[in-house]
Amino acid sequence: MLLICYIYITYIKNLYQHRLQFHRLLIKNTGKIRYNLSFATLALPCFNELYEAFYLEGTKFIPNNIADLLTEVSLAYWILDDGSFTGSGLKLHTNAFSLEELNLLIKALDKNLSIKASVNVSNREKSQFSLYISKNQMSLVKDLVIKHMHPDMLYKLNIDKQ
Repeated sequence: MLLICYIYITYIKNLYQHRLQFHRLLIKNTGKIRYNLSFATLALPCFNELYEAFYLEGTKFIPNNIADLLTEVSLAYWILDDGSFTGSGLKLHTNAFSLEELNLLIKALDKNLSIKASVNVSNREKSQFSLYISKNQMSLVKDLVIKHMHPDMLYKLNIDKQ
């Protein structure tokens, strides 16, 4: 899994190489070698519009116009970053968002991409939620996003590396 994470982070680095600072650290601690890969976006004006669209006073939120922003490319990267194959469907980890925000996402997925999704409760307190895309929607999802995904990350759609 470490190799896949490294490949994915390097892939992102190569896509945005002029807008990122990339760090590779070798940490020796208590006899164990640990690797830390990280990157940070540079403070460039081109990122301000995105930040302002999704953050209010430092807190991330889903904007009311998410349907204007959601595309097959953004869905592909959403899956790459926050998706996981579970059983026979796809889970999008949206734990930080409200039920109202998830309903905006569900409507945008349906309107823009004809994908039907539902809300799943993610914790015992029933205060965190994730989106679930069922088995019968997976062929549509794959058709839309596979061309935008790095081959090493296709496991997120339950596809063997091509």
